[in-house]
Amino acid sequence: MCNTLKDTNIKDIEKILETIRNRRSQWRLSLRRKNLLGLAALGIDEDIAFDVIYQNLKYQDYVSGPEADNKGVPGNVWIFGLNISDVLCYLKFQDKPSGIVMWISLHPAEYPLTFPYK
Repeated sequence: MCNTLKDTNIKDIEKILETIRNRRSQWRLSLRRKNLLGLAALGIDEDIAFDVIYQNLKYQDYVSGPEADNKGVPGNVWIFGLNISDVLCYLKFQDKPSGIVMWISLHPAEYPLTFPYK
């Protein structure tokens, strides 16, 4: 089920950002080809991308979520957009019950993103 803007407020977004920052050591990148090619195109590796996200991701970068995983995997999915190496990137992560923060998507945005709080 997809939450609409009226369901997800700034406080909710700031809370999830704080929650995932507190578990930085548990961030994992999905090794999807798109993610690996995206990092290569940006000229950075996973650690640099994660550092940029950790230091810069704000509620204003929120696009949508939380949503249930479309494959039935437990944990809410959130979508953000962030400039990394001067390129707007599409970020999708899943906050798993195990504590892992799985970055499902981390690559240059292929489509325009809508930022409800910018």
